[in-house]
Amino acid sequence: MKLPIRLPVLCFIGVMVAGSTALGYYYYYVYSPPLEAAESFMNAMEARDPKRLDNAVVFSVGLDSGSLRPASEEEIEALLFPPFERGRVLDQRKREGKSRTYHYLIYREPDGHVFALVVTDFDGRFRVVIPESRMSQRQWYLWDYTWTN
Repeated sequence: MKLPIRLPVLCFIGVMVAGSTALGYYYYYVYSPPLEAAESFMNAMEARDPKRLDNAVVFSVGLDSGSLRPASEEEIEALLFPPFERGRVLDQRKREGKSRTYHYLIYREPDGHVFALVVTDFDGRFRVVIPESRMSQRQWYLWDYTWTN
């Protein structure tokens, strides 16, 4: 028995709708929140707004220790001291740590150097993780990253 042509077409449309719904869910709930945290951080740095920056960052002794803490006023002022030029997020990588999940946002500065912005969930919100001791020679908030493709 030959099936009418509309049945395969309807099946194809159903698969496409289900797939696009799944991709939309993944982007909205998994991929997007770390990017929004980075965007909030960069907006606060450009505006040089200490209150917004305090809500966008968290400090860490090291990623493996898992101990995070809110920033002090002195640390916020130190972050705002050097001039800030917005870079561009190129890619996102996820790493499961001992106590939490870290999102490495591959970040290219305007001069072309590549670093990582590290974002994690802290108190129910995604925030940019700043190391207590500098991990990069360029900016305090950047983590050294080896670009491999």
